[in-house]
Order: sequence, then C-alpha cells, then structure tokens
Amino acid sequence: MRLFIRPVIALVAILALSQCTKAPAVRVPQPAAAAVTVPAEIRVSVSGRIVKVPFEEYVLAAALSEVSPVSESTATIDRIFDVQSVIARTYALAHVGRHAANGYDVCDGTHCQLYQPSRIATSRFTPAARQAVARTRGEVLTFAGRPVDALFHSDCGGHTAPSTTAWGGVPVPYLSGREDDVPQGTHRAWEFTVNNAALRNALNSDARSTVGSRLDTLTVVERDATGRAVRVELKGERRQLLRAEQLRAILTAKLGDRTIQSTRFTVKETGTRWQFSGTGFGHGVGLCQVGAAARARRGESLAEILRAYYPGTKLVAS
Repeated sequence: MRLFIRPVIALVAILALSQCTKAPAVRVPQPAAAAVTVPAEIRVSVSGRIVKVPFEEYVLAAALSEVSPVSESTATIDRIFDVQSVIARTYALAHVGRHAANGYDVCDGTHCQLYQPSRIATSRFTPAARQAVARTRGEVLTFAGRPVDALFHSDCGGHTAPSTTAWGGVPVPYLSGREDDVPQGTHRAWEFTVNNAALRNALNSDARSTVGSRLDTLTVVERDATGRAVRVELKGERRQLLRAEQLRAILTAKLGDRTIQSTRFTVKETGTRWQFSGTGFGHGVGLCQVGAAARARRGESLAEILRAYYPGTKLVAS
C-alpha cells in the first residue's frame, strides 16, 4: 500500500493489503494475556529468501515502504510516521509466525505488509521515519491485552468497513467500521468502464466467478450500512453468488489495480459495456491512510488518530 500523500489529495501508487489474494487472518479477541513483548528479531521472506531482521529495523523499512508524505509540513510528516510506525509494529507482532510452516514470520509483499529494506538507504523520509520509530519504540496497539490485527488500507472513501463486510467471519469490535470525520474532498472518487467481453473473460479466470460463454447481469444483492457491496450475483451461462471483495480481487488481478478500486461501488450496463463508479481505494477495513493523513494535518495526536480507526483499543508500551 505505497501511499504518496499531498494536502487534501492522496495519490496512491501501489495498493497493498487491499489487494491481498487471501483474506487477512483477522484475530478474534481472546481473554487478556500477559504483558506484550516485542521480540528482538523477526524472520522475513524477502524476494524468496528468508532473513532475520532486527524488529525495529523491520518497522522502519515497513513504514517507509507503505507511506511517502510528499508536500507535507514537518509536523504532519512526524505524526504520519508515528502512526505508521505503531501500525507496522503492531501488525507484525500480531502476525509473528503467520508463515511458520514455511520457516518465516511475515512476507515482504501485500499478503502481509510491504517491506522494502532498500528504502532505508534511498528515501528522503528516512530521518523522519527513524525518529518516529525511536519515539514510539515498543508502543503497540492492543485489545483485551493482545496486539490487534492492525489492518489498514489506502482510502476508505468516507466510511471504514467492518471486517465482516470484506471477509465474513466473526465481528471484531475494533474493526467495526465508522464514518471518517475528515474534511470534504479528502477521499477519492473513481470510475471504470469495461466491455462485456473483457469483463466476462476476467470473470471466467476464476472458478468462483465463472459465468461461461455469456454475461447477462451483474447485480449487487447485498450492501452493508456503509454503502459497500457485500454480495454480488452474476448471471450468464452459469449463475454465481460471491462476496464483493472476492469479485474485486478477481477483477483487479486480471484488469489492474486501478479498475475496481473498492467495494464501495455501483455498477450499470450501458449497451455492450459495464460502468463501475465508486469511492475509496482498498478493502476499507481498519486505518484509512488518507484519512489519517488529514487528521495528522489538522493536528490530531497519535492516540487520537489510532482511536478513530480502532475503537476500544489501547496504546501500550511493551
């Protein structure tokens, strides 16, 4: 989720968690555990090679990989990296051992969170990010005494989504979805038009959405309270009913990241073409990066920003 932030408008270059091919392993809250401990190292798969990385160096590289606050004031840059450092640390801690069967903890791609260690040497934001990592060292966001699954995305489109909207499962209290109270114009709108043949071919690339030799209708049959599509029905030679987030992942895999940018969309058929119109970029669950940047810009503190996107959580020092 490589995010380039400018005042009011966020220019997103690379989508990350919102393009996961597998649903994030959302953790259901458990009874309170012992004090949270951040390990000294974390095992990361980098371009297929497993390396051990000092945990806080991992946090630094992950934060630099996920956000680039161009054209922002020094104070805003500091707050943005404070937020991203805590999120990167918390997400990694919650997912230590996620890929244990393969001999490492987290990967370097969008299935986990972006990790591009070269950015420590190349990014002009490294000094600011390093200071943020030092300021927040050991700080972790918790719920019921455990590190939260600190999901984040590029742009919620005005309202974050419950985890159940994206992936189903058991509701998670701190991933419940809420209106993003930031200045008008913060969130992006998008449109994408595709011809029937190209859309049908993309749908036929995955068994969950295969319609066969024709596509007759594509209908949103369920929406959540935030306006996001939850379930979509496809009718053609075959009929399919699938989650809207699954549909988005299938279509973006074949048509590109900038096509169906979120599930906060409407769709209509116009002759031989289909027009999708929506807002936001990504799965919409957890922290909204452009919203968090807008909050940082208006002077909200680290704790205030985190509380806005993860209600009921606590920021603790490990």
